[in-house]
Amino acid sequence: MSDNIISFTDYLKKRNKPLQIDPGFIEALGDDIKNRPELLEWFRFQTTFHRHKLFLHSLFTANRGEPRNPNAAYFMCFDEKQVAHNTAKVLEALRWLDRSFIHIDAKDCTFGDMAAKLSGIKPASKRDAWDMFKEVLLGSDKVIIVSNLSQSKIPSRKSSRARSLIKINDDAHFDGIKPRSDLVFVDYAAFLQRSWSELGPYLEVFA
Repeated sequence: MSDNIISFTDYLKKRNKPLQIDPGFIEALGDDIKNRPELLEWFRFQTTFHRHKLFLHSLFTANRGEPRNPNAAYFMCFDEKQVAHNTAKVLEALRWLDRSFIHIDAKDCTFGDMAAKLSGIKPASKRDAWDMFKEVLLGSDKVIIVSNLSQSKIPSRKSSRARSLIKINDDAHFDGIKPRSDLVFVDYAAFLQRSWSELGPYLEVFA
């Protein structure tokens, strides 16, 4: 069941009709949900089976659009089980979206350890570690998933490391680069709350 979702464009193409939107569909979207109980049923179905896929697909599509500043995803969790659950669902969604990815579990890791998990090579310096992240984010179409950054061994300002990773893609347009990569965080709500003023403007949050 979870593999049956298709894009709206693909749905229209499969109808073997000219690519046009049914006025009734637009009317339904604009109507009050209290008057359209079937929309509530659709919403419940999608949030039960497909919400991680829909969230990421929407974000990735937006990031490939006109805006020059792509956002990162943040999957907000409240305990260790939710971190594991959301991480598994993100990986499942990325496979469905046919996106190559690298998962970095940052728990008990230094920043150098994180870079080693990214590239398979232990960096000789912090600068080398940053260069490894830049190479993947600016030179590939991979999705980097960082879970448990708040539980890492980075000694201080973990939110600054997260922001700096996000800004690699966010500032890429200054060098004439339109990134094809994406960045996803799976971490605790408390970490996001503490870091909101620093990270909030660059995130799409899944709760």
